Amino acid sequence: MNGSGFQPETFRFLGELAANNTRDWFEAHKADYLRFVRDPADAVRGRLVETLSRLCGHDLTSKQFRINRDLRFSRDKTPYNTHVRMAFWPQDTAFQGKDAQPPSFFLSVEADHVRTGAGCMRFSKPVLGSFLQTLETDNGDDIGDLIAHMTAAGFEMSAPDLAKVPRGFPADHPRSGLARHKGLAVWRDVSDIGSLQGANGHEAIARLFEPALPFWRWLMTLHAHRT
Repeated sequence: MNGSGFQPETFRFLGELAANNTRDWFEAHKADYLRFVRDPADAVRGRLVETLSRLCGHDLTSKQFRINRDLRFSRDKTPYNTHVRMAFWPQDTAFQGKDAQPPSFFLSVEADHVRTGAGCMRFSKPVLGSFLQTLETDNGDDIGDLIAHMTAAGFEMSAPDLAKVPRGFPADHPRSGLARHKGLAVWRDVSDIGSLQGANGHEAIARLFEPALPFWRWLMTLHAHRT
């Protein structure tokens, strides 16, 4: 089963963990975690790297985020994440965690749905400068059109980071709303988890990213021409 992808038991375990988020419960059920969550996730991630690389035309690498939560600065002291999250990004770029990311694909496996995303949650400073410069020019129309396409396909855009436009950007500019972002990403939830399970589930998951490919490629171009 471990090599066959996500199974109903994967989602069942995540739901049970959400209801019993304690170290004692997790340790008592660790064998189930390894069998139904960790091992299938490792297999799916390996296959997704290959499938997404073919889909986007770039060699990708990936990481899976830890099940243990970082409790140092959190009021919520539950010890475990109740999801499985992965990121995929081009091999020749650096993923710098929360500080800056290259254009990436994101996957979050939850108890009752799967969330797919694409983009950069935070631009590096040079890319942010290039992004703002692009928004002020006619080239900024492209990203507006892409986001409209994403919204029509059921994606949601990440929330703005700033209450006001950054200094130097015209407040009355038609793309001033986008200028309030320090990163740009789109997300979509899929509740039909049955179609994403089994040995070929990774292929169904990869297809969920297809509508976001033009958006991802626009961000790749932005990174390639960063100032």
